[in-house]
Amino acid sequence: MRFTISLLLISLLTTFAYAQTDTARHKYSLFNPVPKDKMKDMETDRPDVTESAYTVEAGHFQVETDLFKHTRNSSDGVNTIQNDYNLANYKLGLTQKMDIQLVMPTYVNITTRDLKTGKIIDKTGGFDDISVRLKYNLWGNDGGKTAFALLPFIKLPTSSFANNGLQGGLTLPFALKINDNWSFGTQVSVSVAKEDDDNYHGEYLYSFTFGRLISKRLDCFIEAYANYNAYSKITDTYANGGLIFSVTDNLNIDTGLNYGLSKTADKVYFVGLSFRY
Repeated sequence: MRFTISLLLISLLTTFAYAQTDTARHKYSLFNPVPKDKMKDMETDRPDVTESAYTVEAGHFQVETDLFKHTRNSSDGVNTIQNDYNLANYKLGLTQKMDIQLVMPTYVNITTRDLKTGKIIDKTGGFDDISVRLKYNLWGNDGGKTAFALLPFIKLPTSSFANNGLQGGLTLPFALKINDNWSFGTQVSVSVAKEDDDNYHGEYLYSFTFGRLISKRLDCFIEAYANYNAYSKITDTYANGGLIFSVTDNLNIDTGLNYGLSKTADKVYFVGLSFRY
């Protein structure tokens, strides 16, 4: 637990230290929003797992949500199905380099069945844990081929059906604009989570993604990531892909899947949207 708190404090203090001179260098802020005619293209953390290295424009609000997310897992003799409804990330631009984010699951239901008998072992649902995140862009927010950011986060134990304790960590996303049609992103993420032994253990995630502009309004992505759990000593690997349709400059609709390649990995299917104002 001490390690958890120390990691979160270091992450948050580092981010705020970088942000202290932010308002001195840029005139736009939460209370002096970027004019709409000067806003850059909307950047989102979804639908891929790799987080964006870019922040929401100062003084503007952005919502990114899994309208419906279906997760299946068959391992250890049981089949688990989880459905998430409106798993939303509410984001507010604080400065031209920093935003704050609140990830809130509106409703979750989970059904567990015995693989041999098909009988339901457990069925539960309700409100899940809330995450608070703070993203600070170190470079690239205002242009250039590359961008890099700090993204510390805390997950609060607000679940109505699970006791996960306080969790948190730090994500480091990097972005590269290869050309007008191709983009590349990657990230390293370190977090601590409460496991079945009631102790905290590390989780380590690495991902990379390629984005491709198909037409003026349609993008696609392919992605791979691996997640290592220090408690179970299992590495889950995934191959992901999806489509993003830009209805307007401020509204996207997306769909895709995260396909677990290892035996213990989930199979995830989703449809979602993102919008800002």
